[in-house]
Amino acid sequence: MTNSAAAEQDAIGLARESFLGELKSLNRHHPNTGFGVALRTHSGGHYLLANSRMPLPATKSEGFPTGRRLACLENSDQFRSIEVLADSGAFEAISPGDEAAILGNALNLIARIDTLTSALDGQEHHHIAATGTGG
Repeated sequence: MTNSAAAEQDAIGLARESFLGELKSLNRHHPNTGFGVALRTHSGGHYLLANSRMPLPATKSEGFPTGRRLACLENSDQFRSIEVLADSGAFEAISPGDEAAILGNALNLIARIDTLTSALDGQEHHHIAATGTGG
């Protein structure tokens, strides 16, 4: 395995760990909502991470079939994009206050993934916060 492929797999592993921790918090506060993270690497890889309530696509390239984008960061050090999504069907019934809380969690998750995976190359980085899309 080449160094860049190994670094990509390390980044995916760190993103998965970060997502699982944040997922516990999201599940506790919003138990009926599906959440997912879509990761696209600079080398063209596409990875989907989701809780059990998030409908999955037939193939990864299709993305989450009912996913509503909550927040996205493009062109980070390790990923072309980091996208946090919620199941659009369940999300429609969420109050504006809950939606704001979920957006905050989504932004924190993206920042955590970006920070953890950017540290893999051993260089100092100046981070720009991810922003919500208002989906």
